[in-house]
Amino acid sequence: MDAVASARDWRGVLQIPGGRRLWAWLAALAALEVWIAYAASASPLAFVLAVLFAAALASSFASTLAGLVLIILFQIRILQGSVGIGLDEIAYASLFLATFAGWALRDGPTELGRRILASPLGRAILLFLGVCLASLVTTVVFGWSPLWWFRDFVAFSYMLLFFPIAATLTTRRASIAIAAALLAVVLFHGILSIVWYAQAIATTKAAWQLEWQRAPLHEVFAMTAVVGGLALFLAARTVRAAAASVLLSLPGLAALVVSQTRGYWLATALAGLVVVALSRGRRLRVVWFAGIVLALVLAAGFAALGGKFVGVITSTAGRFSTITSPLRAVSVQERVAETDAVLSLIPGSPVVGHGLGAEVSYMSPIVHRVLTRTYLHNAYLYILYKVGLVGLAVFAAFYARALRRVWLSVRRPGDATSGAAMVAGFALLLAFLPLSLTSPQYYDKSSALVIALILGAAEAIGQSAAARARGGVADARGGLSAAGRADAQTGQ
Repeated sequence: MDAVASARDWRGVLQIPGGRRLWAWLAALAALEVWIAYAASASPLAFVLAVLFAAALASSFASTLAGLVLIILFQIRILQGSVGIGLDEIAYASLFLATFAGWALRDGPTELGRRILASPLGRAILLFLGVCLASLVTTVVFGWSPLWWFRDFVAFSYMLLFFPIAATLTTRRASIAIAAALLAVVLFHGILSIVWYAQAIATTKAAWQLEWQRAPLHEVFAMTAVVGGLALFLAARTVRAAAASVLLSLPGLAALVVSQTRGYWLATALAGLVVVALSRGRRLRVVWFAGIVLALVLAAGFAALGGKFVGVITSTAGRFSTITSPLRAVSVQERVAETDAVLSLIPGSPVVGHGLGAEVSYMSPIVHRVLTRTYLHNAYLYILYKVGLVGLAVFAAFYARALRRVWLSVRRPGDATSGAAMVAGFALLLAFLPLSLTSPQYYDKSSALVIALILGAAEAIGQSAAARARGGVADARGGLSAAGRADAQTGQ
């Protein structure tokens, strides 16, 4: 049956209008990429990687589920954030565009437009992307690079993935595949952070030096694991499910600790409080969860590092203590300098902004030289600077609708797992609000993927509930009709 369904999927792709021409174009593009990679490096390894990526690109175009799984898995390495435009950015844009285009063309542009416009969330994100698209004019007027504009536009467009995600999460197999891919990424970054930290401890002479050697790796995945694990633990109905929730949280919590990132510590704590507040009547489970996770982390730390683990605790406590006087931290001073620079530029075009791709230059307190960047750590100032008050207002409307959509899914009764996932998703979206003051959550690749997954799951749950409601109404009508016929027969 699986083989038959797969064959039907491929035949459906070939039957879309212009499908054969699109496949020919895709094949030509893949062949060109392979030739360039091989000719440029003359390396067999580069040739193999280019072939594999071409196959991944074709798979993402042919199958929505394959594309989504690849996009999630490629967060391990290929799609990590960068300050330049290189092969990772090209891969990022190619996979996203191929996956979204394949999903859209499979049903046709008319059906795609109907689906998106029928969703309040879809209309809101399209309006914001329309503002971003129009900012190409201001980008050219202010003399910024259209290539950088396109990179920023693709980053914001990434949230459109919640439509194919919602369409894909209609089967249990697809849901398990996406969850497994996300779990693989969470575990990879968690384990990598821990291994790196253990190596750093072996080379440092003093605990305070760990702060200067930290290498944060996609903390949003660690945060998602901890918050999701807590929500699943509170909703668990079996010991096995509770144990799995704890095991999910452990690598995420360890990665957060060793990342030495205070903003994510506070945001994770805030999201955890939201989860606890929404899980009424299960406060005792919170104590159990905290006690079990803390005991396991301490036991693992002392077992792996011995006496040096005391230095880890001291270093973490010292890092956390700087929250009371943040201006002492060089990283905060860096953000202050960045903020001052962009605030001086915003009045130049406050309503429509300077265009996506606009740059900011400032004297860095960390490296003691002028840095020029196209991104900002403050996501709100980033949007305000790039697309002005209009863009910021439209984005705020979109995010408010997103919160409402997920909240409706939290309130809607369902199975324990999906309910816990929606509680964790709502908590994460709320925590992103203050976190985005010091972190680029709304256009960072990893964070945008997490947001898209949350919104896609909420949209899928909403569509499923609406379908059940329509079916229930139909069944009720049919039942009443049958009852009426029975009454009529009895009367005869």
